[in-house]
Amino acid sequence: MKPVDDSAPPADAGPLAGAATSRPPETPPAPHPRFDRHPAWRLILVFGSAGVLSLAGCVLMADFLWRLGFNGARLLLFGLFCILFTMLCLGFIHALVGFLLMFPRERRGGYPPPEAPPSKKSIPTTALVFVVYNENVARVFAGLRAIYRSIEREGQLGSFEFFVLSDTRSPDRWVEEEMAWVHLCREVGGFGRIFYRHRRDNVNKKSGNIADFCRTWGGRYTYMIVCDADSVMAGADIVRMTRLMEANPRIGILQTAPRIFGGESLWGRIQQFSNGLYGRMFCAGLDFWQCGVGNYWGHNAVIRLEPFIEYCDLPDLPGIEPFGGKILSHDFVEAALMRKAGWEVWLLYELEGSWEEGPQSLIESAKRDRRWCQGNLQHTWLLFSKGLHPANKVHLLMGILGYLASPLWLMFLALSTWVAIDHNWSGLTTILPAQGFVGEFVHLSLLQHGLLVFFITLVLLLGPKLLAWLLLAANPARARLFGGLFKTAVGIAIEFVFSTLVAPVLMLFHSRFILFMFLGRSVEWKAQKRGAGEGTGWVEAIAAHGGQTLLAVAWAALAWETSRMLFWWLSPVLLGLLVSIPFSVITSLPAPGQWLRRMGVLLTPAQSSPAPELVELDHALANVPPALPSPADPAFAGLTAAVIDPYVNGVHVSLQEASGADHDENLQALADRLVQQGATGLTDEEVRTLLSDPQVMITMHRKIWASAFRDVAPHWRRAVDAYRRPIAA
Repeated sequence: MKPVDDSAPPADAGPLAGAATSRPPETPPAPHPRFDRHPAWRLILVFGSAGVLSLAGCVLMADFLWRLGFNGARLLLFGLFCILFTMLCLGFIHALVGFLLMFPRERRGGYPPPEAPPSKKSIPTTALVFVVYNENVARVFAGLRAIYRSIEREGQLGSFEFFVLSDTRSPDRWVEEEMAWVHLCREVGGFGRIFYRHRRDNVNKKSGNIADFCRTWGGRYTYMIVCDADSVMAGADIVRMTRLMEANPRIGILQTAPRIFGGESLWGRIQQFSNGLYGRMFCAGLDFWQCGVGNYWGHNAVIRLEPFIEYCDLPDLPGIEPFGGKILSHDFVEAALMRKAGWEVWLLYELEGSWEEGPQSLIESAKRDRRWCQGNLQHTWLLFSKGLHPANKVHLLMGILGYLASPLWLMFLALSTWVAIDHNWSGLTTILPAQGFVGEFVHLSLLQHGLLVFFITLVLLLGPKLLAWLLLAANPARARLFGGLFKTAVGIAIEFVFSTLVAPVLMLFHSRFILFMFLGRSVEWKAQKRGAGEGTGWVEAIAAHGGQTLLAVAWAALAWETSRMLFWWLSPVLLGLLVSIPFSVITSLPAPGQWLRRMGVLLTPAQSSPAPELVELDHALANVPPALPSPADPAFAGLTAAVIDPYVNGVHVSLQEASGADHDENLQALADRLVQQGATGLTDEEVRTLLSDPQVMITMHRKIWASAFRDVAPHWRRAVDAYRRPIAA
């Protein structure tokens, strides 16, 4: 039986050849105004404004420290403050610019994305690829189904082909993916349009999977749309994006700003609320200056394949991991290489039909951050490379500082504590100047001066939240999607308390990750845990946050003993660390998040008015048929089904490439062990080796069914019985 004759791409889908002439046209026909801007003055305006604002704050802080009396420790403290305050100012300016851009259009009812010029031409053949690694199989194929049906409703299905590119290492899940693919193709008539490919060796992780696809089949397609395992995109927006690429042939990558959805726990719902409320505003500010030198975030984006294949092959970094070796965060680098070759990278942040899921707990978020932290810090090498556009280096630097800010903040707090301790224990009296530079204009006591610095910092932190609320006030229809202005304000207050408590916890996590990197400990590639499930257990929370709690207790005692003012100044940081264990557990639970949802708080448009694609996704997940036969015996899993079930065996065998390894004596010995002892004595690597060989799988299937029960392992006897029972019934 060969149900997968249509499972491989057509024979003419060979690798791209002769792409040396791939260059963006100098003058594209009829460019959209959105794609015809000059970024130099915009970049100067944004970063200049942030510089002026940060200079004012740094002068105020320098004056405060001068009144206290400068010394070596306070000079270092001032340097750390300048770096952190500048980053804070830059974030505020991005929010302010985004607000100024969006507010007039929000008052007119919305901020629509650009339209491509009308065209009667069909969309070029486009590949939509899902890259998966040990993911929830039902969720992956439900998301693919939602996108497939959405494009079908647009009448453009003939222009798209779909791929599931699997790097899954679990043998059982591998077989489950194959059967889920068959079921989906049978349901939607997708044979010859939906393809599944499993790599034997997951070299270079996700970027290697994409590179392998491009080398093998990239020559068949004009564009590639990259999706993560949790991605969902609206067919209308996919069609819009491909038409924009056609109308603007200078664009190499067109990136959306995915909205987070599917939050079940309190953590997940706060994250998606923040993303939905603040995300577009910050992205508008970012897009204002980056123009054609945008960034690629690795998924939910359209890529022009010819230049991507020619120019975006990733180099190895000098040295070994974690700082050297293979590039972990490939997307930023691919965007920089695309721009270096003359192609443009654009951010289409206005689209509402691009979604992804987020982590459902603090610990899962920290695990993801560890991968991103190592990947971003690797980019330090690229800051000194020749030929990269300065704006791309700014993107890389901002990504690096996003994680370096944590140890810098920790150093700032520790140094502040040391300065207070040194002053208290020295027994010396500081002779304070009557006034500093600020005192020439307005009389402030030393306490008032310090409170002024604190107040300005607080305004910069809270300002973007107020601006986002004002944007909603300008568009009542959109405000209703967030539950109304009052409930949105309640949500903002909850989010502010939440972010205040979680910030010091993430500070310690990120600082530890960076320390591990300097100690040579590289991150492992593990699948992200999706869905809230039962939440974080107390044992797991204590293991993750116990050290943080003990540090907070000791730090609080030291601060209280040193200075009451120091204690109260550190109290927001110390409180977050002290409650980190219960905070981590409670925010991972679905119940608090669902209660707030019933109250209409922390709502997002994806919840209050879900798009058809999200409704279809939920329906598919609620009614998903089992990918594998489900007899009562739980031992009847993926590997067992691939050996016992003739249909599953046939599907699996037809998807494997013949390797000639059936003559290998070691492989035959391994197969005999599996038959005689069951899978318990084999490693996953050994099982994958057997699964990868079609002839061995056929031989094992025949041998188990033809052998007497006494000649096979008890596992296979139970599996055969379990398979027979539903048939007999």
